[in-house]
Amino acid sequence: MTNNKYISTKHLDAIILDDDYIKLVINSVQKSPYGYTKRDLISSPFGVKTKDFTYTFVSFKVDQVYSTFNKDEVHELINKVKQYKNG
Repeated sequence: MTNNKYISTKHLDAIILDDDYIKLVINSVQKSPYGYTKRDLISSPFGVKTKDFTYTFVSFKVDQVYSTFNKDEVHELINKVKQYKNG
């Protein structure tokens, strides 16, 4: 049985897999006039070993799909993953 952990920010998800891999998911976000936020998948590259899931890796993958992106969100995701792994 797999026990995947999802860690999210506004546009990014990290899926922590049982076998020491993390998969990045990059979403577009649209605010609905009805009060919810719709997230659509843009990219989900292959998972990488936990040690390779770095700011540089995430930033590079985000830059491939977004021309401009708030890098504070990349820092937020990396910090949440580190906090989960160390906690």
